[in-house]
Amino acid sequence: MTFLKDAAFFLVMSAAHWWLHWSFPMGGLSPNLLFAAALSSAILGGPVRGIAWPFLFGLYADILGAGLAGSWALLYTLIGYAVQVMKRHFDLGGPFSQAAAALVLSLMSLAAYQFAYMAIGGISPLPVRSILLEPAISALTAPLVFHAARRACWRPCR
Repeated sequence: MTFLKDAAFFLVMSAAHWWLHWSFPMGGLSPNLLFAAALSSAILGGPVRGIAWPFLFGLYADILGAGLAGSWALLYTLIGYAVQVMKRHFDLGGPFSQAAAALVLSLMSLAAYQFAYMAIGGISPLPVRSILLEPAISALTAPLVFHAARRACWRPCR
């Protein structure tokens, strides 16, 4: 039953991200629910679930956007791994720590995406306002998505 609830959470977050991104963009920006859902899955899940679900959210982000094939899947998988390492040293159960982790990991993932895109020889399609404001918006939405993921969890989450 846990897999069905996880799959339902994946479908709901994917649909909500798509709908929010195309229906209510705020000056070209919208909350990155896929990033927040990947972060929440990594925090709530064990080692396998905490890396597999961020990979699937990243794969969906690659399918939605144009850019480097597989880049978001790789970055979200690395985020899942980083969260698994951070969980041993930090308590990521509180909203402030989730927002701080979301801010830092979002900045790092956008910087890594920019670096990878420039290494291949192109100019990144990410606008500067997205690079500057998306981490702050992700930091604000991560605790809300974590709460939704916590409520969707069938058994007590680790």
